[in-house]
Amino acid sequence: MALIGRDPVPAAIRALQAELEGGPRAELPSQVETLGAMLLEREARALAAEREQPERELVAAIPDACALVARDGRIRLANTAFDRLAAGGRAAGLTPLEVTRSADLSDAAKRALEGTRRKLEIHLGRQAFVAHLAPLVRGEVLLVLRDVTEARRAEAARRDFVANASHELRTPVTAIAGAAETLLAGALADPAKGREFVDIVARHAARLGQLTRDLLDLSRIETGQWPIALERLEVLPLARRALDLCARAAQAKRMELRCEVPEGMAARADARALEQVLVNLLDNAVKHTPEGGKVTVSSAREDDRVVVSVADTGLGIERHHLPRLFERFYRADPGRSREAGGTGLGLAIVKHLVQAQAGEVGVESGPGGSRFWVRLPAG
Repeated sequence: MALIGRDPVPAAIRALQAELEGGPRAELPSQVETLGAMLLEREARALAAEREQPERELVAAIPDACALVARDGRIRLANTAFDRLAAGGRAAGLTPLEVTRSADLSDAAKRALEGTRRKLEIHLGRQAFVAHLAPLVRGEVLLVLRDVTEARRAEAARRDFVANASHELRTPVTAIAGAAETLLAGALADPAKGREFVDIVARHAARLGQLTRDLLDLSRIETGQWPIALERLEVLPLARRALDLCARAAQAKRMELRCEVPEGMAARADARALEQVLVNLLDNAVKHTPEGGKVTVSSAREDDRVVVSVADTGLGIERHHLPRLFERFYRADPGRSREAGGTGLGLAIVKHLVQAQAGEVGVESGPGGSRFWVRLPAG
């Protein structure tokens, strides 16, 4: 702390005391005038900081990005979440436009400073925010940005799911209704014709049943109603059971099913879930491999993980389809998939079951065929 000279200060104090007691106006040295101004500034800053402290605590406690916009249109206070939106990591002193580059938000802030409460949705890059701007009594504005990115993605996923499910259901329902109407219109009188339309009903009813089962399975997995009990499991018996379940479909296409899983290879997994994964992958491979092809189940150890693979000798899958194959209802070749009786949910079920077992799933494909793999903790 700088030392103040003794001579001018006592004299200034005596002159001020005399003025306050009714004497003439005191003539103070410039140093004392400067000191007085600095003391007043310090006191003003202390009072402002004391006033802002509750505001800072309140703004900091709000989990969303939050800021106070002063009358001059610049941000006076901001919490950490709001600071992250600023290019330099600090929003104070900037305008909402400088922080977000959103002209709509800037216009809303100006309206709010005029006393009009505003609410709007803005997009900053890939993030979506709902902005709430509330005018305050002293002329400032409370600005809150709620991140709704995941909520919007979930809404889009639900819309896509409903649209896709409706589309998948419409085909078998329309076919069944058309066949039933034809039968009622007189086709029953012709045994050959009648059998043809009954076959249509049976085929599409089976597809409808499979789609319903897949939807229920996917719902149970996503809501945690499919119980997962992890234990040490040998892969070979599960692979053989899955191959047996797909044997009839493979025989119909004169395909070879091979098992190259070594004895003793074990993974930490749920028996029912892993068997379902293998059945779905094998079923998918059989459906999309031409007649006379080959499908192989194999496994290998990778450090502390076990990789189980289902490889086929099909036509392969174009590269741009690979990242989306495990999405619900996504089909690399919609026409062929439907003709083969697929519901578009089998690989989505595989993904969710593998993730529920703390595993990973992936696919590799080329002109010689495709290989779907599952990586699980070793048993």
